[in-house]
Amino acid sequence: MYAVFLYCACSWAQEVQDLGTTEVSAPVSAGVAAAGAGYTEILPAAWEGKSLTAADLLSALPGVQAYKQGGLGSFQSVSIRGIAARNILICVDGVPLNDASGGAVNLSSIDLNQMEKVEVYKGNVPAKFGVSGLGGAVNFVTRNAVKRGGRVLAAYGTHNTWEGAFQVSSPVTDSVMFASSFATRHSDNDYEYTNRNGTQYNDDDDYTAIRENAQYTDVSGNVQFRMLHGNGYFSTLSVTASRFEGGNPGKEEQQTKVAKFVGESALLRYGLESAGYLDDRLFLAGGVSGRFDKNLSSTYYPLDHVGYGNSRFLQYGAATYKLVPEISAEFSPVNRLKTEARVAGEWERAEARGDSKDWALDRWTLLGSGDLYLQVFTYAGVGSEGSVQFLKDRLDDGVFVQPSGSRILEDAGERDATLSGRIYSRFGTSESPLSGEVSIGRFYQQPALMELYGTFPGALSNPDLKREKATRFEASGQFMFPGRRTSLRAAYFESHIEDGICWVISVELLRAENIARSLVRGAEFELNSSPSRFMDIVLRATFQKTEDRSHSNSYNGNMLPGEPARAYYAGATLHLPLHLDLAWVSEWRSVIYSDRANRMDQPAVATHRADLAYNPFEKTRLAFAVANITDETYRNFYTPFPMPGREYKFTIIQGF
Repeated sequence: MYAVFLYCACSWAQEVQDLGTTEVSAPVSAGVAAAGAGYTEILPAAWEGKSLTAADLLSALPGVQAYKQGGLGSFQSVSIRGIAARNILICVDGVPLNDASGGAVNLSSIDLNQMEKVEVYKGNVPAKFGVSGLGGAVNFVTRNAVKRGGRVLAAYGTHNTWEGAFQVSSPVTDSVMFASSFATRHSDNDYEYTNRNGTQYNDDDDYTAIRENAQYTDVSGNVQFRMLHGNGYFSTLSVTASRFEGGNPGKEEQQTKVAKFVGESALLRYGLESAGYLDDRLFLAGGVSGRFDKNLSSTYYPLDHVGYGNSRFLQYGAATYKLVPEISAEFSPVNRLKTEARVAGEWERAEARGDSKDWALDRWTLLGSGDLYLQVFTYAGVGSEGSVQFLKDRLDDGVFVQPSGSRILEDAGERDATLSGRIYSRFGTSESPLSGEVSIGRFYQQPALMELYGTFPGALSNPDLKREKATRFEASGQFMFPGRRTSLRAAYFESHIEDGICWVISVELLRAENIARSLVRGAEFELNSSPSRFMDIVLRATFQKTEDRSHSNSYNGNMLPGEPARAYYAGATLHLPLHLDLAWVSEWRSVIYSDRANRMDQPAVATHRADLAYNPFEKTRLAFAVANITDETYRNFYTPFPMPGREYKFTIIQGF
């Protein structure tokens, strides 16, 4: 969890825009089907048989930057258009994974082999998710019980990395469909890296070392029943569970021996959807979901030299419980008007695990959100969306002793209601070659429980934290060339953030503070083309200016940490004879800084990968992937954890 705290440090990191969703269809290239500059739907063809994590997959999109701390299972997250990862809403089947810590969701714990598709919303969070959050949303959708079939996947690669997955979907009765999946992954992560020997700026004493105590294993499973009821109603019951365990290798010059982390998660969800009322103009839905997460890290001080010197064995972590009932409705009173509304409640509880002093935090939230869109003319319309949030925090029966023992809180701080919203205008239809959207919005995000009440050793509470505020503007457009085999998308975005939350370190203690203001301006471009049935081409580029506008002279005017000024992506897929597909991808980003003072920089880096796939039979696919062909090595911008070099992977997929 400390890695999470340190990683989230600096949520000042910019704001994003949402570029809305247009209704224009476009060529599907490499499994990515974008419906607009602000929404992208990623299909399994984009990741199956390739050496990609969830963070790698998302970072291929314009405006998305991935952060990684090592190989498989290491902490990974993404920012979107300069917005810090802690402000990106990450969901599985619409249920948020963001927890009370306020940290970024660790994307490495998400196994793509369980997923049917990935939905990416750049900026706006749709009404079905609550329209809350500053930086957009990513929704991972598990495989649904819709049609009969299944598949088996097996993969093996460098560093004793292996994967296995199994999915099956079958009718149980005429009105009940069943689906189940199981997946597991492992890697020794024993790659070579350059150890700087504790002297970052002296190359004379560097040497090549092998990464130790970095192994990682996870298992996950999903069961789903889809049931058809009378009068056209149907319901879905799903259960998802996962467990991961890995070594915590420490810093490059001081590797640990036995330090490790363990995590467990379970999600239960039931949803009921109605048939159409009023001549199919009104649709109702409701549901309830429950989630449990537990994370625990441990070290043995004499061997690992991490933690506190006065504790020979240290364990720290947290367990989080969530319960979310919700109801929603879609109503179109006339053909040109469409409305959507959602009301949800949420109870969230976080408790101590391990050696931390006992603590418990509760938060009750009531959230209402809605979206209204009016098609004023055939080729133009206007809309608005907004949300209101009320929340109440509670501390250990009204008395909370901080883990550091330095302060007793008699009660939780009062939180004001939060209002967020935007207005937008769309033009174009699914048949018109030109379409787009312009929007402006004001968004707020409340501090997380652990940011307010600092629950881990060395963390101080700050119940007076203000909510973060952001104003966003964006304009996007899409042009379909004649023949509809090529599409060009472009977007301009601008974000202003106030009262950004940063974790400040003082005398080895952490405390969350409202210290940051920032501005992000940028533009994205994406060209998708299928010039022939033998070739698909994707070109993407992001240009952005990120500026720290805090009052400190040390930081004002600097670039925001981890955000490049330019990033490019180029990919091509050749559909060859003999059922062969050859894909090549090249990515380049400009220099990024590791700190707000812009004194620690990471140089520009280019990476390349290639994939060769063979389909001997209709439902059989063999794939060989080479990642990081040029063997580039670089480090995460928050920590000195090294990255793996060149990697190989072989995959076989058999459908049935």
